[in-house]
Amino acid sequence: MSILRMPAIKAETGHSSHASIYNAIHAGLFTMPVRIGERSVGWPSEEVQAINAARIAGQTDEQIRELVNTLHTARCAATGEPFKPTWLDRSAQVKKQAAKRVKRTGLATA
Repeated sequence: MSILRMPAIKAETGHSSHASIYNAIHAGLFTMPVRIGERSVGWPSEEVQAINAARIAGQTDEQIRELVNTLHTARCAATGEPFKPTWLDRSAQVKKQAAKRVKRTGLATA
């Protein structure tokens, strides 16, 4: 098993940007990253390959969401604890903070 970083993920999946991958994560169409350092994340290669195979096979978004849930569950099988999407919680928190800064400063993003 290997852990793929963002450039490899974009090359493997055909996504053109970081944002498109994170949008897929929020939509439940891609697995959440694994923390590999204080400020770095990656994705298990097997999970990426499984999602790519599902896309190639023509599975629907709903089927891919089920696959992603299965992959998340399998990640936590060894610990016996349910999957906790803390990454999404942190991501939502950062977005809220950014929205407050935009409101406060009056800056608008394109």
